[in-house]
Amino acid sequence: AEHKTYDQVIPYTDRLNYVSSIMNNVGFAKAVEAAIGIEITERCQFIRVIVSELMRIVDHLVSIAANLVDIGALTNFWYLYNKREALYDILDRLTGARLTNSFTRIGGLSRDLYPGFEEDVLKLLKEFEDAVADVMKLIARNKIFLKRTQGVGIISAEDAISYGFTGPCLRASGVPYDLRQIHPYYGYENFDFEIPVGECGDTYDRIFVRFEEIHQSIKIVRQALKKLPS
Repeated sequence: AEHKTYDQVIPYTDRLNYVSSIMNNVGFAKAVEAAIGIEITERCQFIRVIVSELMRIVDHLVSIAANLVDIGALTNFWYLYNKREALYDILDRLTGARLTNSFTRIGGLSRDLYPGFEEDVLKLLKEFEDAVADVMKLIARNKIFLKRTQGVGIISAEDAISYGFTGPCLRASGVPYDLRQIHPYYGYENFDFEIPVGECGDTYDRIFVRFEEIHQSIKIVRQALKKLPS
């Protein structure tokens, strides 16, 4: 990256976590913009919020689905994983790529939303909710799932902070820390959403914090689409 322009670095940020690549695009672009004093338009801010929250949902779907497979629940994997593919169809239309999207630019985005984007996303959000509900029916009271997650891998709040945990793993250990509320940006302070927090810091909490964050991200995306500036 030392030998590239700022915009040329963006494809590298995709590879930091290709399951939610646009979030890495946004993080890097936002840092560069802050360093050189660029303020992006309000529409760009809203679009970055929308695609970032969609990426958060997909990342959680993949994390939960893969974990459930390892616990021994394959059916749940397909309920969640197939919806990930549906979002990739939308991202493909929006960015020209499925996984490594390289969507941001320093000072903005590579392109605006395509006609029909809002309708596609709203339809998919309902499908996300249905998929999560289907999985809940299979695991919420499943004795095998509960025995393999509750009380397993407990990490205290103190240890989570000491180890440098962030995101849902930190919140699952009972630490209510989320940058979107602690240091709000892109208008997050104007969105109505909650920060899910675990009680025990075990595998069960880490899974269910992600489930609840999916619902909160869906709320944010719906609000952002309603408020999206022209």
